[in-house]
Amino acid sequence: MANSTKQDSRPAVPAKYKVDKQRLRREIKERLKLLPLASFHDEGLNAAAVLQNQSLFEQYSTVLIFLSTNNEVDTLPLIKAALAEGKKVFAPRVEGEKIQFYRILSTDGPWQGGPFGIREPVPGKGGETGRPLQAVDFPALVIVPGLAFTRQGKRLGYGGGYYDKFFAHLDEAGLPFTSLGFCMAEQVIEDLPTETWDREMDGVLTGRGLATL
Repeated sequence: MANSTKQDSRPAVPAKYKVDKQRLRREIKERLKLLPLASFHDEGLNAAAVLQNQSLFEQYSTVLIFLSTNNEVDTLPLIKAALAEGKKVFAPRVEGEKIQFYRILSTDGPWQGGPFGIREPVPGKGGETGRPLQAVDFPALVIVPGLAFTRQGKRLGYGGGYYDKFFAHLDEAGLPFTSLGFCMAEQVIEDLPTETWDREMDGVLTGRGLATL
């Protein structure tokens, strides 16, 4: 039987970039540990207010957004705002080497623990709760996590490549979307190393404002 292991088609990453990214990830994680726990919620509240006042938010009836952990900007206020305005909201779930998005109708779940200890939506068995994302749900506003961003839209992810693969899938399918990096203001840096497959964001959102490209 032939070996069915899927090979990564992306070019090899130069050792220098690997070292730089690893160092940056450590530095950003240490920076976040120094922040008061309450600041993650406060930043999330402020960011939700910022985005709600933007015409960009009004343009989309579908929002794809991650479920934050303790060391990430709180996405709950933005999820509540999107649900309150009647938008279709979808949250990610890791499935193998990819992420799939499922619809949520409430901030109360139902959730289950994912492979990284992150809350994930439970796939549904009919109806809208837990319904997988479909082509009919586009165009969409995609709220993207990351360890660091630049104001020019560069993103440093967590190293799994899940969002790069997801964006490549959307591009291949011709599905229109706008991507917004969402983070603490302390995670916005001057520059960072990128590779050819790294997708730049269309904008970066923090509690201090929205920078769009």
